[in-house]
Amino acid sequence: MLDVHAPHNRMEGVRDFLLHLLTITIGLLIALGLEGCVERHHHRTLVHEAEEGMRGEISHNLQIVESLRNQIATQQKTLNGDLKVLGDMRAHPAGAHGELSFSFGLEGFNDVAWKTAQSTGAMGYMPYSSARAYSDIYDTQAVVFAAEQQVVEDVLHASSFPSTQGKDWAPTPQQADELAERIGQLRMRLMLLNSLVTSLDGSYREFQKNEK
Repeated sequence: MLDVHAPHNRMEGVRDFLLHLLTITIGLLIALGLEGCVERHHHRTLVHEAEEGMRGEISHNLQIVESLRNQIATQQKTLNGDLKVLGDMRAHPAGAHGELSFSFGLEGFNDVAWKTAQSTGAMGYMPYSSARAYSDIYDTQAVVFAAEQQVVEDVLHASSFPSTQGKDWAPTPQQADELAERIGQLRMRLMLLNSLVTSLDGSYREFQKNEK
């Protein structure tokens, strides 16, 4: 708050009035300048802390992407094996066969620094290009995580029926067809997820290249 005080002595003429007005004006300009400097320093500090936090998150999330890609590749191989087991079960219902296997673990991404930057208003003080780059990366992360959740739902859907059967269970032709369809849908979900993960991985690496 800026306080402006009345002169302590009586002003004698226009000269004293103008001198007092000039003094007040200079004081106000100095105060406003100092306040502006303090605010700019605060904004720069806010942006620096936000960017430092998000760069750390992106570096950590890049490792999660690698883990996720490995998990997708492993699950694709597992599903190929499931289709072979399912074919053996249809061809030889009474014979020995392998077991069906379904699994997928969610790989969450760190986004605390991103949410903090939004809540503190730091994004509003960044250059547009920087704010846009961070926004695109974290938006893509959200899309990837949503696709992961859909894969998990499909895994549960595919495994729900065989998981309730006994060890020597042999599906009927209709059951085998339905299960094969569920596995096929799951494989397509994984292909979509892999495509999204590849895009996210590219965004991470492009960001890190531009930061150097």
